Amino acid sequence: MKKLMRAVLILVGIFALSACSKPTDKKETEATKEARAKITIILKEDDKEFDKKEVEVQKNESLQTVMEKNFKVDMDKDFLVGIDGHKQDAKASKYWLYDIDGKQPDVGAVEYFPKNGETVTWSLNKL
Repeated sequence: MKKLMRAVLILVGIFALSACSKPTDKKETEATKEARAKITIILKEDDKEFDKKEVEVQKNESLQTVMEKNFKVDMDKDFLVGIDGHKQDAKASKYWLYDIDGKQPDVGAVEYFPKNGETVTWSLNKL
């Protein structure tokens, strides 16, 4: 009888513990995947590519935030002035500019929100 009671208590304990675990919510996982986008970031200096990364972007994440998460960036107020040690040089008139799929946007990186499949090219060139 004691063995039967012990077995019943063990089974009740197992059921109680399994009831406390969080079930995997398939909808939550799918929504999280949908909220992400994959973009390609290309870095160039004097028209020579020196880095290229495919990165994941969260929904409503600005390009500036994406850059800060994936590269070592130097900022001056809201302007990106250096990426991975490659810095602007006002004396040489070299500045960082970015384009999206070959087109320059009308807003700065802090106001641009990348979309899935886009290619962002940052170029440090003489103006």
